Amino acid sequence: MQIGLTVGFVLWLSVAPCFAEDPDQRNLESFDLVWETVNREHFDPTFGGLDWRARYARYRPQIVRSRGLEAFKRITNRMLFELGLSHLLVATDNMLKAYMPTLFAAGSTGLEVRWMGNQAIVTRVASGSPAHSAGLRPGYEITRIAGWEVADLVHQADALPPYNPRNRNGGLANYLKGQIDGPPGTTVAIAYRNADVTPKQALLLRRPRGPGRIISEAMPPVHIHFEARRLADNIGYIRFNHFAAPVDQQFADALETLRDTRGLIFDLRGNPGGYFRIMDTIVTQLIRAETLLYRFRFRDRTVTRVLRPARFVYLKPVAILIDATSTSCSEHFAACLQAIGRAVIVGAQSPGYLLGAQWKRLPNGLSFMHTFLQPIPSDGRIVEGQGVKPDIVIELDRQGLLAGEDHQLEAARTYIRTRPAP
Repeated sequence: MQIGLTVGFVLWLSVAPCFAEDPDQRNLESFDLVWETVNREHFDPTFGGLDWRARYARYRPQIVRSRGLEAFKRITNRMLFELGLSHLLVATDNMLKAYMPTLFAAGSTGLEVRWMGNQAIVTRVASGSPAHSAGLRPGYEITRIAGWEVADLVHQADALPPYNPRNRNGGLANYLKGQIDGPPGTTVAIAYRNADVTPKQALLLRRPRGPGRIISEAMPPVHIHFEARRLADNIGYIRFNHFAAPVDQQFADALETLRDTRGLIFDLRGNPGGYFRIMDTIVTQLIRAETLLYRFRFRDRTVTRVLRPARFVYLKPVAILIDATSTSCSEHFAACLQAIGRAVIVGAQSPGYLLGAQWKRLPNGLSFMHTFLQPIPSDGRIVEGQGVKPDIVIELDRQGLLAGEDHQLEAARTYIRTRPAP
């Protein structure tokens, strides 16, 4: 049976040149590449009990009958999403910018939002940003973006695996931000309600974020942001939006100026992940001794990751802030340091969007993300689909935000203030 199915797949590939002049032939080639890549490289050879070859037989005829990139994207993602896992996706560049604006949006208004109680609530306004200059503040409710009611935008947003409320809420927060941010130099009209629930409007300029960096030919340019500062109670505060260079060097440089602080807070809210090697470099500066940190489960083997401390290490208390928008490498960082007792995790449970992935540019021009490994922290837990549960669970509160209070950050500061010096 397996031989027959394998031959059938080869036959599909062998007849492909017959469609060479079909304008959608590249979609067929792309679909075959997607299916075969998953079939060959997926970390779980059982596909979670799913008959992956049967999915090929089901979905390829739909691709043959379809026309256009949108149809290709919809059908292929439907197949990939049957696995119910993160890091399996085909997307246009515009889709990546809409769903991962913190990385890919080239213009920013300075707003961050969260989906809280069926409302789009502003949680952060960058100082000096267009949104700040227009008078928007944390706690305000966004009701309309570029003429669209927020409720309608939420209705049209795609739900991506893993399917749980946290991933849905985090995805909606990112999608709404993706509608607010956009091409640099353009404007976006925002309708909102302030602390007095008074309807107001603002026209926000999307300020350029710079040229961005090419880290993969299968992605748009990414925009890396790093922030390090000292809070009023002599606690170091670190915030960045991606585990990617030059964050590793920026952290090392910042640490030199923060060594006398009482502790460090890593704010990973809104951080969608990045590269494990960048995470490893940061961790080596926070551990005292050689440490088994995690394992990588590949299709045919398991690789153990043991880290040695850097020459100069920081051993004071560490707190990590997470929420529904902290995904992938952010979750791995939090889970690994929680597992070895090196950090306390503060905030809201993360969505469980944690697998290792690679990106490819398909023949039809779309981006393809596929998972090929599963990271497992040293305590053996599976984060994918489950998320990281904070040691100190606390949600953001709209009334607190309106009062200028970030309860999650305050809980982390309180934790560090009450820890004895090492």
